[in-house]
Amino acid sequence: MGQLVSTFQWQTGITATGLTQTIYFLILPWLLVHAARMISRRRLRTLWPWVVVPASLVFSLTLLLVSWGLYLLIDHPGFPLISALIAGLLLAASDPSWSSQMIERQRSLLVLLEGEGLWVELFALVGLMVLVKVGSLDELRVAEFALIFTRLLLSSLLVAWLLSFIVRPLITWNPGLTLPLAYLSFWGAEWGLGLPGAAVCLSLVLLSRPQLVRGGNQLIEPGARLGADLLVLILGFSLTLSMFTERYWVMLAAIGLCLMARLPLLWATSRWFRHPLSQRSASLWWRLPVHGPVTLALVLSIPVSVTAWWTIQAACYGVVLFELLIQRPLASRSVSGS
Repeated sequence: MGQLVSTFQWQTGITATGLTQTIYFLILPWLLVHAARMISRRRLRTLWPWVVVPASLVFSLTLLLVSWGLYLLIDHPGFPLISALIAGLLLAASDPSWSSQMIERQRSLLVLLEGEGLWVELFALVGLMVLVKVGSLDELRVAEFALIFTRLLLSSLLVAWLLSFIVRPLITWNPGLTLPLAYLSFWGAEWGLGLPGAAVCLSLVLLSRPQLVRGGNQLIEPGARLGADLLVLILGFSLTLSMFTERYWVMLAAIGLCLMARLPLLWATSRWFRHPLSQRSASLWWRLPVHGPVTLALVLSIPVSVTAWWTIQAACYGVVLFELLIQRPLASRSVSGS
């Protein structure tokens, strides 16, 4: 259907700018609330070293390999370093939502994957805001980038911590306020404070999670699944045949670089170090896909003003499609077979 719309030039009335803003400001907050709400804080307190250390290493290695690899492979004038860094940040962001459905009974592995997603998403969200707003690395030095990044990250955490003193009593009183308050924090941080709303919203929900668990909310999970389905539908409409004919090598390169960054590191960790996972879970740790709806929402919400945004999307689409169509079915067979 998406190809028919493109081929016959049907007018849908949907603009690229309107679509990216809708995904970022309406769908993404709901997905973040669901992701932060699902993790077990009790298990996370026990397993946090195994979350932070491997996740940080994988994030850094993915960012480095994808950014530098794509920058060397693609023509530099048409694909500047800042575009390569944006692609690297998008693919370094982890979201195991589609994998968590397969391993719901393997609690420790679930916490490692979901904790990794929440940990690295904070860095990716802040880094993306800095790079998108700057627009060019010619005007930004490494020290200046580090300073802006640190300021935005600490400010987001501070605002979320202060808001939690207001949000937690309100959620305890009425759990139905969870989503409205999450959206208000997201929009207020973006439009009122100039902070990454996604980072503030994610941190706020994590800090308020005990109240969320006690109160519950029947709309969060089905709404998040509907949002994920809508993103896959939008992905189908935004794919073009020219991506596969003109940028297939970019897709293949992004897939290979992501696998090079993640698989050997986690395989070695599960093989040579004493970890809290069972043998069955350890064998799955490095094989599960980790780019889910949140990653897809970030990719689809890239502003069209970003240089080489089409090439960035093609690289990320290739990884998402590879994980959905190849890696996830293979991992599912391993889960059912074990």
